[in-house]
Amino acid sequence: MKKVTVFIRKCKLHIRCGVYEEERKLGVEVEVDIKVLSEKFVDYQELYNLLVRTSNEEFIYLEDFTETVINNINRKWNCEKIEITVSKRSLPFQNSMEAAGINVVWEKNNE
Repeated sequence: MKKVTVFIRKCKLHIRCGVYEEERKLGVEVEVDIKVLSEKFVDYQELYNLLVRTSNEEFIYLEDFTETVINNINRKWNCEKIEITVSKRSLPFQNSMEAAGINVVWEKNNE
């Protein structure tokens, strides 16, 4: 059985996500890397469109954003594994870092 991993790397999105109301109101720039492993064909243009649609919703935590992305992907393609990294490029506090973010790996439970 053939399995294919489709990926999008360094996708820049503007999402309304943050603990601070100002971040949710104005939005923040994020960079998304995503890999989707599936037996079914996953069109990366449709995957990109799904990311853009999801980015129009409002979230408090990046974890909420990634969970919504994973759920939306699974509803459409029923995947084996999804890995998503989201990096916030602009942070609401003084810092000396390029970005901060999360990496989430979701795997189908084959029980």
